[in-house]
Amino acid sequence: MTQPVPTALMGTLLALCAVAASDASAQSGPIVLNEQIQFGDIFAGQQLNVVVARQQVTVTNTALGNQLAGGAEERDVSVQNRQYQHGTTSAEVSLYIGDEAAGRVTAVNQARANEASIAANGAELVLDSDQANYGSAIARTILGNTEAHLTGGISLSSAAYSNAMTAGGKNAVTTGAISQSTSGSTVAETYAPARYVPGAAYYASDAAANLTQLTTTGSSAQRVEVGQVSEGWTSAETVATAANAWNSVATSSAAANRINASNAGGSQVVTTRQSNIGGVQSQASTYAYDYGDLRAVADGVANQVSVSNQDVWVEIDNSQFNSGGVSVQAELTAHNGYEAYVGANAAGNSVTGYACADCGGILNTNTTQTNNGNVSATAVTNIGGQGRAVITGTTATGNTASFYVTRPGG
Repeated sequence: MTQPVPTALMGTLLALCAVAASDASAQSGPIVLNEQIQFGDIFAGQQLNVVVARQQVTVTNTALGNQLAGGAEERDVSVQNRQYQHGTTSAEVSLYIGDEAAGRVTAVNQARANEASIAANGAELVLDSDQANYGSAIARTILGNTEAHLTGGISLSSAAYSNAMTAGGKNAVTTGAISQSTSGSTVAETYAPARYVPGAAYYASDAAANLTQLTTTGSSAQRVEVGQVSEGWTSAETVATAANAWNSVATSSAAANRINASNAGGSQVVTTRQSNIGGVQSQASTYAYDYGDLRAVADGVANQVSVSNQDVWVEIDNSQFNSGGVSVQAELTAHNGYEAYVGANAAGNSVTGYACADCGGILNTNTTQTNNGNVSATAVTNIGGQGRAVITGTTATGNTASFYVTRPGG
């Protein structure tokens, strides 16, 4: 019998205050003024006890401190956003499979202290956003019972974000400034022991103290400044075990500061400022006695920027500073099987830029990277019996900058 624990989501506000212009000289589109301050702790939890499930078992669980969501169609919009979380934001899922699950087992678990998601289609979006998290953001997913038979396969994911901003749209011009800062811990953990998993198995943990995602498609453009400061601990850990696993992937990714900006159909000018003094850890571990395709992949970075445009003009002004340590470890232990893959990648500062070759793309960059922290990537592989292929790789880099002019979709 399934017994979910009630979910408590307090302090989550949806604010969209629109002021229309009364004459031609006034603001031509809506103005959104949002201020949210959360002092208490936020907890969302589910506990499921399932003896036998003939079909799927699906769990979604989300804890939100402050939330802003909205959009505009065919009309320009200006958004001023202020979100501050002082308490802990925690999402917990405990899933116990007593005997067998014939259908696929799926759990999506997220903790987001401050979140803003804004879209403008066929319009201009002007941003003035400030997010700060002084508490912790924690997402933890646990699969119980080491004797469970998961014949339909499994997918478990935990994600923790202290500050998250998503903005853009189709045929949109996105401009303005985004500021994010965090001083607490950001932690995502997934633990999944089982006995028999003949279906596809995917286990993942993702943690980002500060996350900005800008996506504009169609006839679009971007001119945005993003500043991120992380002072707390950022960690992602995934552990998956099985006596018999056919196709199993365990991944973990952690970033103190992460910016992804993609554009199509117009110019893209992005200014990024990232600073991290906290520690970053990412660990993916998997164990199996008999296996088919077994993988453990871990990625960790203090400051990360990715900018891509499928049109002519890309301009990147990037500054990154890291003094916190970055530790990444991937571990695989097995006995008899076929393919085993292990990968660990760590970086202090990373920036990547893309421009469209077929468009006659022009890519201009100005990048400054300073890393004072220790960076380590470790892969541990143990095959006790027979295996057909073992492929491992590690990369540890203090500062890395990559710029390409590529074909669309290439």
